[in-house]
Amino acid sequence: MKFIFILCCALCLSAYGQESKRALTLSEYDLIKGISFKNIDKKTSIREKGFLFSRPSTNGVFSVALNDGSERKIFLYKISEGTTPKGLGLLAVFSTPTKQIQQCIPNTLAPKEVWAKYVEDLKNNNKTTDGFAVCMAYVLSQLGPDLATESIKEEEDSNDFCFPAELFVNLADGTEKSIASIQVGDIVSGIKEGKVTQVKKHQGTFSLTRLLIKPNSQAWVSRKVQNGLIALEVTPNHPILTLLGKTSVNRLKQKDWVFVHDVVSERYVTAEIVDIQQNARTVPEVYSLSTEHGIYDVEGIVVLDKH
Repeated sequence: MKFIFILCCALCLSAYGQESKRALTLSEYDLIKGISFKNIDKKTSIREKGFLFSRPSTNGVFSVALNDGSERKIFLYKISEGTTPKGLGLLAVFSTPTKQIQQCIPNTLAPKEVWAKYVEDLKNNNKTTDGFAVCMAYVLSQLGPDLATESIKEEEDSNDFCFPAELFVNLADGTEKSIASIQVGDIVSGIKEGKVTQVKKHQGTFSLTRLLIKPNSQAWVSRKVQNGLIALEVTPNHPILTLLGKTSVNRLKQKDWVFVHDVVSERYVTAEIVDIQQNARTVPEVYSLSTEHGIYDVEGIVVLDKH
């Protein structure tokens, strides 16, 4: 009897979880995108056009300072229907001292045409506003559980997340070191510079995936670019920063966007994956880093810590 009661409770909770979200339609997406928001720094709850936008008291505001000295802030709001608690996704309000952009982020139930429009808007907004795409991607990769459930969330993987010994990591002072020679306390570059807190070495037999990446504009990276392409070798489950946030290598597809650290301009420019070579080679040892802010550059490509 006790088992039946527990089973019924589990089924009810599951049904509630499924009912708490619904798919965002394309017309709703366009409507939300066109709403003008004022005084967003002071408002945690907004009702507009039949929707409720609610910003968590914690984990709802992100600040990113890029090298040009201009602070970017992103305010994240959960979107729900005005009359029901059903979640539709997130609204990101990207704000600089001179500009404000609304970016609707659909939840995972949204149809393909909505997701296609979302990706198109990310790319178009990046063309008109420097730093938009990389700031949005970084914030999406850092979402806590209360917000991540409304958008893309990578499943945890207990396997190793590593790079071969000879790959180079960019340091905050403009130099670079092979990942095998990185030490705890080294300060790495990234969307946020930070100290290395742990270096792990793994020995065995490791199969690497090779990514061939083409910057969408001229980029000068620390390693030699061959035929306009940057190569990155990594174990298949390592997370890197993509246009949609945190994505493991084994989930990448050709034409996905990633980010390249341009060492001349110190900007993070977009780049496109043009080829994915699985089982490119095997190596006897690999290395992984834990960093202060969970992000660093390997071979000029922005990657993320394991967790």
